Amino acid sequence: MKSVIKWIGIAVAILVALGIIAYVAIYIYDPGSSAGWVKPGIAQEEIPAGVDTSVAFQNVTVIPMDSARILEGQTVVIEDRHIADIGASGDIDIPANTHVVDGEGKFLIPGLSDMHIHTSASENDLLVYLANGVTTVRDMGSESPVILEWRDQVRDGARVGPSIWAWWPSIENNQLWDEWGTERASRGGKTWVHTPEEAEQLVAEMAALGVDGIKAHVVDSSDIYLALLESASRHSLPFDGHVPEDHTFCGTGLDCWNDFRKMGVPALAHVEELVKMVELLDENSRQASDESIRQIAQDAANDGLWVSTSIYLMRSIADQAADLEGTLAAMPELKYVHPGVFDGMKWGPGENYYVAAGSRPWWPEYVAANEKMLLALSESGALLMSGTDASTPVLVPGFSLHDELETMADVGLSPYDVLRTSTYNPALYLGELDEFGTVEAGKRADLVLLDGNPLQDIANTRQIAGVMAQGRYYSRADLDLMLEAVAQDYEATKTTQSVIEIAFPIVVVLLLAALVWFILRRRKASQVSS
Repeated sequence: MKSVIKWIGIAVAILVALGIIAYVAIYIYDPGSSAGWVKPGIAQEEIPAGVDTSVAFQNVTVIPMDSARILEGQTVVIEDRHIADIGASGDIDIPANTHVVDGEGKFLIPGLSDMHIHTSASENDLLVYLANGVTTVRDMGSESPVILEWRDQVRDGARVGPSIWAWWPSIENNQLWDEWGTERASRGGKTWVHTPEEAEQLVAEMAALGVDGIKAHVVDSSDIYLALLESASRHSLPFDGHVPEDHTFCGTGLDCWNDFRKMGVPALAHVEELVKMVELLDENSRQASDESIRQIAQDAANDGLWVSTSIYLMRSIADQAADLEGTLAAMPELKYVHPGVFDGMKWGPGENYYVAAGSRPWWPEYVAANEKMLLALSESGALLMSGTDASTPVLVPGFSLHDELETMADVGLSPYDVLRTSTYNPALYLGELDEFGTVEAGKRADLVLLDGNPLQDIANTRQIAGVMAQGRYYSRADLDLMLEAVAQDYEATKTTQSVIEIAFPIVVVLLLAALVWFILRRRKASQVSS
């Protein structure tokens, strides 16, 4: 009996050891399955401290973004994390012991917002956003719930980074992924519902958890979609996301759009979602009716529908399909992408899913329809917010927002209208216009100091001289140190990963060899004793 128990114990120990090995192997050899796992970054105490006392921007040109105006020769005083005073430099007294920033020849704008991001639980992303002048982000689910912790830490001043708004989780109702595997990998960041009742229960649970909003991702069923929408409304949670799958290219004319419009959806996560409901002149080429684009855009404006842009993404897919290796080689900012995100989100050749998407013969027409829709929305006065969908391939946190703004301008929006999508409008959408979104006395000091005028050339949003987030000022030197630290951290991560990948198979072989040796030795000993 003792011998049986002993061998059962050995068998259990072997199974546990093999289970641990298998679990580690999934993490090492299938990074895509671990995209939601937390990727620790630089310790908070190692991040440049910036200036956390009173600050005055002196002799600066202010672009307040409450209207299309410029205020030259201004002094802006920051105290207790808020804008205390603004006025002509000769009329403003700067309090004693105030850190003075020379604003001569520089332009002060509200902090920028990226209203559609996914950090893939990469902690350093927050620093990369900040270094790019992004002081507000909206995370749209699909990752570890750690994003909720980070949100609260930033708000409490315990973490450096942009203000975070979390539409969590990404709610699914489809057969595109393995449900159990994806939910496990993202710690519930992607969550499946199968009935309207499940949808209502999930929203109630998320409301109790304290999320900022509800996101519907790929939802096949309109019944489930409506259950999410109505439940979110009952719990006073904003709702955003994709169009239900049964409303994409679902019929002739504007059948999809007219039926969707009756639902009363308040916001959509991409301009592309509207393009999915246009009238097609040719289904094979996906050539869209310009008249239907204008009609949908005007209806969206009349309905007060909020739309995130994500227009650079559409162009980038075409670039990736045409020459992925060349596209990646031309991106020095790649060093600020966590290796686990690069692998897990399948940025590289051989795995990049956008290569196939952008290679479809109708993709150029589809991109053109998206750009026409964006311009029509702007011209109709629709409510637009800048959103990139980073960190999908090849959208680098922070950097991709500037790509987004420049693409909007290239499509035909004025620099002022483009800048408004990233400053005033996000604050209005979030119900926080009293707190941020413009440069006005009394508002939280989320600001960006630029070396060039963005109203002359929107590309000047890249010319960052300093960033202030929640009243703490980071100079250009501070921001450069942040980026350098992130790049070094990722190089160390790559080295560690390489060592593990080399050592892991060796350790497994040695463990198996030891196991075989142990079993043979025990067997031989048993034979001798008998």
